[in-house]
Amino acid sequence: MHIVQLSTRYPELNWELQMQAEVVGSAEALDGETMWISRIRIDPRHRGRGYASTLLKAVLASFDDVPVGLAAVPLPADGPGLDRAELRTWYARYGFCPAPLRGDPDRMLRQPPDRASDGRVSSPGS
Repeated sequence: MHIVQLSTRYPELNWELQMQAEVVGSAEALDGETMWISRIRIDPRHRGRGYASTLLKAVLASFDDVPVGLAAVPLPADGPGLDRAELRTWYARYGFCPAPLRGDPDRMLRQPPDRASDGRVSSPGS
């Protein structure tokens, strides 16, 4: 199993979690002062094996010096998966904290250790 960061056009970021010749999962994000994760997807046949955690840890390690936010409501995209409350709990295990805004009550952010208390965060696209 290995994770590959794909070549994309800035500010888009994409990673794939591959096992042999098969893509097991992927992550999408937007780069900036804050890196915004827009989607983490694991093939339904491979869910429940910790692959989403492996992928998220790799993405976070690539951006350990900037805030990381969730750019969309944390809902499963298709098939079985975690519900909204379970997803919030899952992201919280990796340092994400609720940071709701009007119109985005599910917004969560993860600050890097050296900026965890200063509150500097940019919005997606800024």
